Amino acid sequence: MLKDSKKLLSIIIPHYNTPELLEKLILTIPDYDDIQIIVVDDKSNVQLDKLNGIKAKYNHRIEFYINDTLKKGAGTCRNIGLHHANGKWILFADSDDFFTDNMYESVSPYFETDYDEVFFIPTSIYIDTGETSNRHIVLEKRINDYNHNPTRDNLLKLKVATATPVSILINNNIIKKYKIKFDEVLYSNDIMFMTKVGHYSQKITTSKNVIYCITRNKGSLTTHISHDVYKIRLQEYVKVCRFLLKNYSVKDVKIMHYTCVVALYGAIKRHYGIKECLSVLKVLRKYNVPFFSFDLLKLDYIKQLLNDFKQQYADSKYLIKTQNINKKV
Repeated sequence: MLKDSKKLLSIIIPHYNTPELLEKLILTIPDYDDIQIIVVDDKSNVQLDKLNGIKAKYNHRIEFYINDTLKKGAGTCRNIGLHHANGKWILFADSDDFFTDNMYESVSPYFETDYDEVFFIPTSIYIDTGETSNRHIVLEKRINDYNHNPTRDNLLKLKVATATPVSILINNNIIKKYKIKFDEVLYSNDIMFMTKVGHYSQKITTSKNVIYCITRNKGSLTTHISHDVYKIRLQEYVKVCRFLLKNYSVKDVKIMHYTCVVALYGAIKRHYGIKECLSVLKVLRKYNVPFFSFDLLKLDYIKQLLNDFKQQYADSKYLIKTQNINKKV
């Protein structure tokens, strides 16, 4: 695809080894002249014939790039996408997710506005069964809380503490002005990016429209991750905390739930032992991450944790079930 004049919307999609799902996502994006679609492949090594077929099929409307750097990961691919993006607005999408019906009709009314960010409510499903998942609940709750009670606390939780870049329309001027990039690590590459975008955004709004569906699949359901992976996630978490502590009060950081207790919960949920948890706590305290927030004792947050455990249990049963089915096949 040849680059045209500047667009109103650039959609950036990192891709790795899921060409069929990528095409499903592409088909949910309308073929309009004011949309720039950028796909950055992260050195895929399977189903290359299918991927090449998709490139040939959609070359007239999609810009395909390859991550030819020495690094891998969605963060690197998103940075490549941002380098080529010329739209006034940016939407990020993962190649195994998809946009909902009327996405364009929901986002286009904001094209001529001067907002820095527009938050849309997402949904989520298990990709194999179509059953509802819980991956959208945190962002949905933050949007609803802000809509019902637009306090500064709820604003911080929404625009600064939201880690995911999907289902959010971002003004490209903010990204360019402050030279914001994704961390080029394999995991949690997006939390610092979104923290900085939220920090520098001055004017935001929300929409009740659903524009994006996050998917889960059996490959993402395992609840135990390696220590190497968790170390990367912890490092990114600490980096965000240090940035927040430089720019906000300790009280604000607690309000945004960046605390030792929240990080330890992640370790406990992944079945790490006392020794590992103490090691995590030592790292957090080294950088003066606040230990606890009484906001975590609120009923709605406790309900969120209980739902998280409930979903984790359901995920485990689902994973065992699909593994058994695959064995029989």
